[in-house]
Amino acid sequence: MLYGITLFDTVISVLYIILILLIARAFRPSKNEVYYNIYFKYVRFKILFGILFALIYIYYFKGGDTFLYFQGGNFFIDQVFSNPVNIFNLFSQDFKDIRNLTYTENQYLLHFFKGNDILLNSKIVSFFCLLGFKQYFATTILFTSFTSIGLWKLYTTLCKLFPPLYQLFAVGVLFYPTIAIWGSGILKDPVTIMCVGLIFSSIFNLSNGKKVISSLVLVLVSIYVCVVLKPYILYIFIPCMLLWVQIRLSSKIKNVFVRIFSFVLLGSFFLGGGALFIQRVSSGAGKYALDNVQEVAEGFQSWHTFLSETRDQSGYSLGEVEFTVSGIISKAPEAFIVTYFRPFLFTDVNNFSLAFEAVQTFTLLIITLLILFRVGISKFFKIGIFDKNVGPFFLFVLLFGISVGLTSYNFGALSRYKIPALPFFTASLAIIYYLGYLKPKGLMK
Repeated sequence: MLYGITLFDTVISVLYIILILLIARAFRPSKNEVYYNIYFKYVRFKILFGILFALIYIYYFKGGDTFLYFQGGNFFIDQVFSNPVNIFNLFSQDFKDIRNLTYTENQYLLHFFKGNDILLNSKIVSFFCLLGFKQYFATTILFTSFTSIGLWKLYTTLCKLFPPLYQLFAVGVLFYPTIAIWGSGILKDPVTIMCVGLIFSSIFNLSNGKKVISSLVLVLVSIYVCVVLKPYILYIFIPCMLLWVQIRLSSKIKNVFVRIFSFVLLGSFFLGGGALFIQRVSSGAGKYALDNVQEVAEGFQSWHTFLSETRDQSGYSLGEVEFTVSGIISKAPEAFIVTYFRPFLFTDVNNFSLAFEAVQTFTLLIITLLILFRVGISKFFKIGIFDKNVGPFFLFVLLFGISVGLTSYNFGALSRYKIPALPFFTASLAIIYYLGYLKPKGLMK
């Protein structure tokens, strides 16, 4: 089904943009916060990228998963209006357990609702379809504005850790184009990056004993949503966050002996808890279960290789990958480079979307090298490994980058898959530059 933008859709979209700006004004941060002037720029920026996302998918791609989720959301709205008595069963159960479904024009979507991820995302989208009067353009703007909350929470938490870096964090987290485009629109990615941001900010609050109840609720809800949509993110993110909390809590203890003892004690607790958490998540993760990692990775490799060879899509190859410890380690550097620094501008580009991504990866590579040599190689890795904040962030960046680099085999898919780690990569670079160069030279307090 092809979509266009109707006059009605345009009118309600404009009205909602005005309403979003008014709501944003009501919830603006205090003028005492360093990021006060960034806030409204970010709100307008996200609205702009919501508009761009809709236009790109309507008039450039002319299709995609975004329309499947949109139609799925409209399906749920039709069901609610046709049979409101069944609303609890409709939203709380899988379709195999639901009775009394009403025939609607989107009934054929039942064939696509076999995956719990598609089902849940369509349920989430349905609320915004209702507000958007079942119009794609308006729904996209509303959905984008809502999911942008998580990235803002991630950014403000980083600013609380390092207030002088608020402008650098804004560039690398809020206004990074790849994060902006794939963190927008009606897809799973905006929801998962929102969950990552909410988990990060809530764990920070919990480690400081603040907003305990609301933070616990946000962590649990965000974990549930991520488990259904993209559980593989949590396999790496949650252990790294537990390590971050452990180091933060231990560093507050002044007595060396007690600090070491608490580090070991907390480490054992978090290690056991993290292992149990991953096991529980994996048991309900379906095709993304840990036992299926090799099968899924080989499936992605085979399918994306086929697409690149037969349909001229943007695939890449790491050669034969043996899914053993030694095999993965041997491919890890190349996978990391592919994730964050490819496609290369002059060798991998064959269409506009790849050129868009290649400019960013080339810029990130140059910035990384400049910081590496300005800070110094030894100091760069010393801060990257031993700093209580950068260490866990960089570990997440490293492991997640290697994981998605080994499994994607398509630059288009990879640009979406890597966005949970990109904010932590750019933030880590900013912190290393600050601690290793700017602060020692007195260029920034």
